[in-house]
Amino acid sequence: MNRLNFFLRAKASGIVLSSGFFLGVLGTASAAEVFSPVVGFLKFDCLAESDTIVSAPFHQTPRWAGRAAAVPTSPSPGVVRISLKDNPSFATGELKNAPHFLYCRDTTGAHRGRHFLIVEHGANTVDVSAALSDLGSLAIDGLVSIIPAWTLNTLFPPASQTTLHASTGSLASQRVSELLFFDTTTVGTSLAPTRRFFVTNAAWFEVGSYSAAGNTVIEPGQAFIIRHPAGVAATTFVPNQQVQGGLASVAMGATRDGLDRDIMIALPRPVPMTLDQLDFAPGQFVESTSTAAGDRKDQLLVFDNTQALRNRQPSAIYFRTGGQWVRDTAGYPASGSQMIEPSAGLIVRREGDAGTSPLVWVNAPTYDVTAP
Repeated sequence: MNRLNFFLRAKASGIVLSSGFFLGVLGTASAAEVFSPVVGFLKFDCLAESDTIVSAPFHQTPRWAGRAAAVPTSPSPGVVRISLKDNPSFATGELKNAPHFLYCRDTTGAHRGRHFLIVEHGANTVDVSAALSDLGSLAIDGLVSIIPAWTLNTLFPPASQTTLHASTGSLASQRVSELLFFDTTTVGTSLAPTRRFFVTNAAWFEVGSYSAAGNTVIEPGQAFIIRHPAGVAATTFVPNQQVQGGLASVAMGATRDGLDRDIMIALPRPVPMTLDQLDFAPGQFVESTSTAAGDRKDQLLVFDNTQALRNRQPSAIYFRTGGQWVRDTAGYPASGSQMIEPSAGLIVRREGDAGTSPLVWVNAPTYDVTAP
């Protein structure tokens, strides 16, 4: 495991991480963990007439961190309530007026490393969008945090952002750069983006409805596309904030009717990782019985942003067979040590017969963000 020291610079990715310290206060029943967080940034070049696949592998400063006061309950279908210790005393509406997630910091249980969107709250409780089975393993004193969600407004503030070229209106002739989302429900492969957004100097809007979209939530582990048209200057995208120091979980949807399914995800880490470090557990990424095309099961599609391309195709495809990663190219070379760039956008292509149940990919950090 690599320790993040006071400054760590990762070649062309432009990452600078400043080290933090952890203080463990013993002998108290209250939430006694105090962090000086590790923060950093990544820099991406967004070329003209090109789709740049990116993500934001940082989170905002937690609003609150502590422990659960009781086991979860379900006051209504699809909603789970968590009671919190130490009297956080949230003001009315403060976790809804701006979207927030409940992040589960435990290292065991089905809930570990997961983020759940807060849909309602009291002074000392939060209600999240989830099934009780998602959080049923959270026990009294389970570790949780309340973290502001990234939205279009907070990641790309309309009045100050310089990553997307601002549009002057909603007409196609007035729109310039766009930000594209892929949905999490459609079954199929080589799917087109399902949501398109553009920004003016004053606000975000969604193509189609043309309604204000600044509070659109960007989920943890969600990759998206910055699309520049021809004839504009290249820009940079510089996400920054706190480094995810614990487990990070990303939901991957189920297949259906024997159809393969593409699921776009993003590495939740701001450092390079090898394929072996992705932590796809047995059964999550179905191995192929051989390298033959007819035996192919799940595949991992990787993209290269360095060339200016629209409707970008994968630059490499990997799959697992015989207990190892191999690349889908002549000779099928072993690829477990192949490096994936920080915050890379990836597609997991689930084979149609892989299963009809959604999966939760749990990834552990390859670094230690606490001081000794």
